[in-house]
Amino acid sequence: MAKPPGIVLTPFFRPGDEDAEDQEMYVAGFVDEDGVAWGTIQLEAEMVEQAVMGHRTFEVWCDSDGCMQPQPAIEEPFEFGEGQLKKTPLDELVANTIELDKNEPNDEILDMFETLHERLLRATSAVADEIARRRR
Repeated sequence: MAKPPGIVLTPFFRPGDEDAEDQEMYVAGFVDEDGVAWGTIQLEAEMVEQAVMGHRTFEVWCDSDGCMQPQPAIEEPFEFGEGQLKKTPLDELVANTIELDKNEPNDEILDMFETLHERLLRATSAVADEIARRRR
């Protein structure tokens, strides 16, 4: 008795909504030679992202123009494609922080704003010193 022909299944993993900017779900499963999906399951985006990024450590990188971005703490930082790690100018980052915390009670936030101010003064001084050094 001859064996029936086998079915070739190829695994796939794709966004649940390929047109959405932010994914809520992903779909995983198998597809046959005719493009028919088999054994698909839906996975919540948060669960997928935690599994993918859960063991990565990130640091903060500041470019010389004051734009900050996350920087993977890995030996091969070019593993991420261009534009995958969003840059934020320092002044926008500070403005967003102030906006988010402006309605917090003083006893909880005033010390933090004072610390932020002191750090920005030190940073401003360090940049001014470097500019002066380069102009000599």
